[in-house]
Amino acid sequence: MPKHIRTVLLFLLVVASTELFPQICLHKKNQFDSNCKKHGYWIEVSKLNPDKKTFKGWYKHGQETKRCTYYNDGVKCSKFRYINDSLMRIRRYDSLGNLEYKGSALLLKKNDELRFCWDGKFVFYDAHRKIIRKVEYFRGVEQDLE
Repeated sequence: MPKHIRTVLLFLLVVASTELFPQICLHKKNQFDSNCKKHGYWIEVSKLNPDKKTFKGWYKHGQETKRCTYYNDGVKCSKFRYINDSLMRIRRYDSLGNLEYKGSALLLKKNDELRFCWDGKFVFYDAHRKIIRKVEYFRGVEQDLE
């Protein structure tokens, strides 16, 4: 069998297996570190309806890291992508899963308290994903763009 046909068949087999068996995961999930803090990849589901996710993402010694997605009644409502320990990108979705806004936030840590504030450019969208407003924030304060 020619090499390119074999490659295509192998690719189709891999795609089909991930569609047929989505529960196969290449890494362990919902693990704790030695201090009983969440660590690694986590998937959390609703206690009332275990078929619906409430969270999917990564933890590093109890702190969210990498990419994290929150769900409301099984529908994606917000997504965070952590750039470093003090900066993250945010996306917020409406109840139908349409993007409402996206922007950046600063993570502010003081003692054991963790807060964040909008910082940088934010873009707001209507239900048809058309831009309705662009705003610049500096540490949570809207800036005058004139």
